[in-house]
Amino acid sequence: MPVETAADRAIFVDADEFGTAVKWTSATAEANFSAIFDAEYQLLTLPDLDAGAEASGPQIQCRSFDLPVDAAQQDLVQVTDPETLFVSNFVAVEIKPDGTGMTIVRLQDA
Repeated sequence: MPVETAADRAIFVDADEFGTAVKWTSATAEANFSAIFDAEYQLLTLPDLDAGAEASGPQIQCRSFDLPVDAAQQDLVQVTDPETLFVSNFVAVEIKPDGTGMTIVRLQDA
């Protein structure tokens, strides 16, 4: 059980400090919040092969509190680069709550 509150966790994703502006569009709702945007290490494997390919892919880490209630795979996720204000469009491919009040969302180019 986490000991910090959603307000405490907001410090880590604040767009004025470490975070990036995110606009999440689900089937019935839209949410604007801040998240950490980076590229996660991924090992891509096939079930019948012993080998794999290493890659990295975009992801956000956000407060679970910020996600729409009906957040699901294939929702549209727009991420704004804080320095250039360039907007990138992604779709959510995996939503992984970590049990501490934070969620990692693996993204794919839209």
